Amino acid sequence: MLNGCDICLPQHHGYTVYFVGGQSIDQLKKYFRYFSEEKWFTVNEKTFWTEEPIFFDLLDYLEGHMEPDKVFAVSSKKAAPLQNLDEMKRIGLFRVERQASWIDQIIEERSIRTHYQPIVSVKNNQVDMFGYELLSRGIDEKGDLIPPFKMFEAARVRNRLFALDRICRLESVKNASNIDITNKMIFINFIPTAIYVPEHCLSTTFELIKKVNLKPEQVVFEVVETDEVEDIEHLKSILNYYKSHGFKYALDDVGTGVNDLKKLSSLEPHFVKLAREFSDGVSEDLGKQHVAESVLQVARDINAKPLAEGVERSEDIRFLADIGYELFQGYYFAKPQENPTQHIDQEFRG
Repeated sequence: MLNGCDICLPQHHGYTVYFVGGQSIDQLKKYFRYFSEEKWFTVNEKTFWTEEPIFFDLLDYLEGHMEPDKVFAVSSKKAAPLQNLDEMKRIGLFRVERQASWIDQIIEERSIRTHYQPIVSVKNNQVDMFGYELLSRGIDEKGDLIPPFKMFEAARVRNRLFALDRICRLESVKNASNIDITNKMIFINFIPTAIYVPEHCLSTTFELIKKVNLKPEQVVFEVVETDEVEDIEHLKSILNYYKSHGFKYALDDVGTGVNDLKKLSSLEPHFVKLAREFSDGVSEDLGKQHVAESVLQVARDINAKPLAEGVERSEDIRFLADIGYELFQGYYFAKPQENPTQHIDQEFRG
């Protein structure tokens, strides 16, 4: 039986709308005559409940024909319209949610396309394919790509972060079959704040990994989080759950304020990814060199593999390789592509 996390139902079932001052529901009777009572109903003379699409359409009407500063609303379920009334806010503040509602269709229709970026090893000027990071892009109604930051911003606004994160993970696992995964590592992103109870939230991901015949030791779950993770113990519980099932994990953007060296030592990842801002131009910047060397030393101390991401220049790769980095990812070798790059030049000539 599927649990709530696996179903990923939208959290916004509808809205309770409340009028203050001399305004009342009577002023909207003409508007609502076009909708069945299944889609809206009166709670009392000052309050009504309606489904989300109607509420969003109603915003412009309310702002044009009533006193918008005296109309409040809150997201609610049809069966309990009077819950969470203390969270009500002025209707003008819901425009952001309306503008982000397109993400619901992306999630429901799984309009996600996977792009592949190679991760290579460079040692003694020899370049070998080490694996791929699988990156998700949305597809809009015109077939154009939607960048991931735009999708996840909308998902946060809509309170659908888990649903989007889950769909992206599942699509990445499914699409791993499009590449030759023999002796290759597969890096799959996840957002830790979108996972509540690992054994429930990750169940379908693990089931699909088995179904597509990926070996756990080939899969690296990569922590991606633009916000500071406040509950480190919760993050550790997720990572330990991955580890207990034979998977590996990586910490992204190391060297930045979000993922600093202290957190790196605490989490003990299998892979450490030096942030692009410290890889790009490192050959000419003493400050970046200090960060790169510090990350490398901590990685060695915890027996993790250091990986420099965002590399675009041969001189930066040469510097990082000379101090001990062996794994690299960036435009110098290949951009993320819908059709995965199968081969990289076998010799580094930087």
